[in-house]
Amino acid sequence: MKRKARRSLVAMAVAAALMGGCASGDTGAAEVWDPIETPNRFLFSLNRVVDIIALRPVAVIYRDWVPEPAQKSVRNLLDNLGEPVTAINEVVQGEPGRAATTMARFLVNSTIGIAGLFDVATSLGLERTKEDFGKTIGLYAGVEPENGGFYLMLPVIGPSNARDGTGLMMDYLVDPFRILTFNLAIDWTAYQAARYGMNVIDYRSRTIFALDDLEKNSVDYYAALRSAYTQNRADLIRQKREKTDTKSELERRDNLALVR
Repeated sequence: MKRKARRSLVAMAVAAALMGGCASGDTGAAEVWDPIETPNRFLFSLNRVVDIIALRPVAVIYRDWVPEPAQKSVRNLLDNLGEPVTAINEVVQGEPGRAATTMARFLVNSTIGIAGLFDVATSLGLERTKEDFGKTIGLYAGVEPENGGFYLMLPVIGPSNARDGTGLMMDYLVDPFRILTFNLAIDWTAYQAARYGMNVIDYRSRTIFALDDLEKNSVDYYAALRSAYTQNRADLIRQKREKTDTKSELERRDNLALVR
């Protein structure tokens, strides 16, 4: 228990440090703040090698050979596993009613929808939302949504920044499935690897055309992807702040986002 507590404290300390990066020095919306561009570009190159050799070919096979209904069920299952974290974020964002709807979706789809393979909740009028701590931090941060702190290229995951990197850590820490598997002595590593692997393949299969098009029409693919990611996340946060309905535009831009 002491070791578990120490790990949690270390993670929280790192998260706090990253959040400090968001709050200091508002760079505004004119350009993305990328003070560690050289190592970021190096990681970007490694990510591309992994993508070209492994991820993209597997994603193409998955997209072309796996029946569409099966792909939809996989997406439903992954979305269902993320509902509890979304609900937690909605509570922190001051939307307990929306959180209750999200948990109702989770209960309906986990039972009637057979572990989430079928999205029965939507047909019952329970609309799906997706929230994360990166958006939650952005909602309360006193800076422009485009300013998420320093830009960060993560191994395999891809584009991020101090704010969203912190959000990923927080989502991981509060994930009820992580906590449950740990307390039940279930092999969390195997579960997490399987879940993350399915997410990567599913997301990559749905971004093939958008990313290919972005690369083809960009003089600097790294810079173009950095800009697209930053703008996509800023739009999501701005929507939360202003409570505007820009769903169709956000769905279009979501195709430019890498795996989250």
